[in-house]
Amino acid sequence: MRALRPTSEPHIQMGTAKLPGDINQAAFAEYMYQWAATLTQSGANFPFILPVKADKYATGWKISLLKKMPEGNFDAAGVIQGTVEEVPGAGPVCMIRFFEGPAGMVDRRTAAPSDPQQRLNTIIESLPDVDTIMSTMPVALRNGVAKCR
Repeated sequence: MRALRPTSEPHIQMGTAKLPGDINQAAFAEYMYQWAATLTQSGANFPFILPVKADKYATGWKISLLKKMPEGNFDAAGVIQGTVEEVPGAGPVCMIRFFEGPAGMVDRRTAAPSDPQQRLNTIIESLPDVDTIMSTMPVALRNGVAKCR
C-alpha cells in the first residue's frame, strides 16, 4: 500500500470541512473510508467511467481513478485524498486534496503543461468521475460527523 501523499507535493485543495472538537477522529476517518469503498465497489451507485479504488489510512482515505498504462497494468491518473488534521486554532479539519497519479498524463496527444497547477487542472478536466465523487462528499461528511460524535 502506498503512503498518503505529502502536502508538499503539487495538489489542488478540493475541500475543507471543520470538524467538531468532540468528534472521534479515527471513527470519522473509518466512516469516510467506508463511504469511499462503497462508491468504488458498487456500480449500482454510480456508473464510473474509469475504474476506481479506495485505500484506508489511520488519518484518512484516498480514492484513486485508474487508467491503463502502456505496459498493460493500471495505475492512478488522479488521487482524491482526505485526511483529518489538527489545525492550530481551529481543531480537527478534514482536508480534501487532489494529486496527480503516475498515469495522469499517459494518453495525452499534446505536451503536458509545465505549470503544476495547470497540469493538475488539465488532469481533473480529463477525469469526469472527479465531479461525481465530489458531488456526493458533502452528504458523506455531514453523515460522518453525525455518526462519529
